[in-house]
Amino acid sequence: MNSSLVPNRTLVDLGSGAQVAMFGFRSCAFGRTKCCCLLSMFKDFFGDESGGRILGRFMRLAECLGNNGLRQLDLTVPNAISFTHDEASILSALSAMQHGAYAQSRAHLTWLLARSPRSEEMNVISDIAHAFSSRDLVIDSPEFQPAISRPRTGEAPQLALVQNV
Repeated sequence: MNSSLVPNRTLVDLGSGAQVAMFGFRSCAFGRTKCCCLLSMFKDFFGDESGGRILGRFMRLAECLGNNGLRQLDLTVPNAISFTHDEASILSALSAMQHGAYAQSRAHLTWLLARSPRSEEMNVISDIAHAFSSRDLVIDSPEFQPAISRPRTGEAPQLALVQNV
């Protein structure tokens, strides 16, 4: 068993948004973008006019992470349903950006790149996340959970005094 794989979770568990995102990213990272099926799939999900542009953003993300980062990423093959911790972090960066959690998205990119992300790299993540959101494709992630708002019960919230911080 490959220890870099996330145990007991698959892309199927994370839904179609995560599956499409990871298939697109992996295909670009492995240089498999000449397959007409890939472009057709992106056109099916994002429309004829946007499909190629979104695939292009995945190509740029793969370039940024592969060429500009200071560490080597662990990836599985494009059609695998299992995923690595690095791939989970990619999904988490996208998911966080979809939920407006810019700092968390930046933190995941910092881990992936082993340095602070540049504005272009953040823009690529933002573009991809926005494209998925515009098509109601949620990118779920095993590592990013949006803040859960508690229902109002009419009670005052409990406060804790923290000293010597």
